[in-house]
Amino acid sequence: MREFFDRYYPRLVELLERCGVPRSKPPLLVLGVLAATTSVVIATLVWISHRTGADDAPVAMEPAAAGRAGIDVVNAERAQVLSMTMVTRNRWAAGWSDCTTAPNCRYAAVVDRDGARATAPEWPVPYATLQAGDEAIAVAPPREGTLTGGAALMFRLTYDGPVLTRLRYRLPTSTFQPDEILTDQIVPGRIVVVNPKEFTVRMLQTRGTRSPVCDTTGRCWMLTGIGRTDIVWTDDGGKTWRAQALDSHNQLGELAVSPDGSTLLTTSIIVGDSGQAVAKMRISKDRGATWTVVQHPPATLTAPPLAFDDGTALMLGGPAGARPRLYRVRDTSANLDKGYPGDLADLSGDDHLIYGFEVPKRRTTEVVLSTDQGATWTKFAPR
Repeated sequence: MREFFDRYYPRLVELLERCGVPRSKPPLLVLGVLAATTSVVIATLVWISHRTGADDAPVAMEPAAAGRAGIDVVNAERAQVLSMTMVTRNRWAAGWSDCTTAPNCRYAAVVDRDGARATAPEWPVPYATLQAGDEAIAVAPPREGTLTGGAALMFRLTYDGPVLTRLRYRLPTSTFQPDEILTDQIVPGRIVVVNPKEFTVRMLQTRGTRSPVCDTTGRCWMLTGIGRTDIVWTDDGGKTWRAQALDSHNQLGELAVSPDGSTLLTTSIIVGDSGQAVAKMRISKDRGATWTVVQHPPATLTAPPLAFDDGTALMLGGPAGARPRLYRVRDTSANLDKGYPGDLADLSGDDHLIYGFEVPKRRTTEVVLSTDQGATWTKFAPR
């Protein structure tokens, strides 16, 4: 304290004297004035930072401001579907790529809302397609692959037309709200929280690292582990977590959760000379309380399985190197399904809507969907 006064007190007294404070005032009064001034400054900064937060109006922009029109990417001769999110058969978002001039690929996205479609602008990295409530949206991740770099954009289609919005970055968090979106598609190897109402995006600092999924009860599930795979879940938005081991030998496990969270399907994956293979598959019909080993699972999986509320599951796989087929798990046994016989490269959906990419001539240009758990299928190009 003495060193402080020796160095700064004469300057403070001189400054305050200019402001009308007599030189005879004691040092404590000087410090009190300084502390009060500092408090006002800090309060003002906090108020400003709050005003520039979630209460601000979104930064909307014209699609042309972000890049060239994406319609050329979608309609290119070598265009392919990279991602697909379907909320209903009439509300979806599809991410497209054109690698005609590879490795300098171009990317765009198409959003459909009840029959009206709009194309997002061209972007240098792939779009992520997400479900936001009862609609599908497309998010253009930062070019640098991290939230500390350039801008992230959100493209959605409203009844008034397409809207392109710049997402504001927020500080990392360990918790999230029920109406926020958890995704591992924006930053590689990390889970990100997207708030489409406040137009914000931030990193999630939590035990989970990949494959986030939230069921209709509000429980959110994830996978985590280095050199192993564990299932973790939270019922209170990340405030507390519980965990269960899936595979103690590697981190390539898969997890499927039914919409209401009652059915879980886990898969342990091993890596051999012929690639990844299914080592063990288990199913639970009571939210993970008890497990049963699935008999006769496919040798390999092409995409993560789907779990349904009725205790069954659907997956895409088969022998290594063979054309993928549909397998259905019923009564704890996996068997070939009599469903779609074409070339599927992916499988997503729930009890009411199943969909996946079709690969005619080895290019993913069309999507097939089923509204009766795979009994019948229809096909369309999401452009």
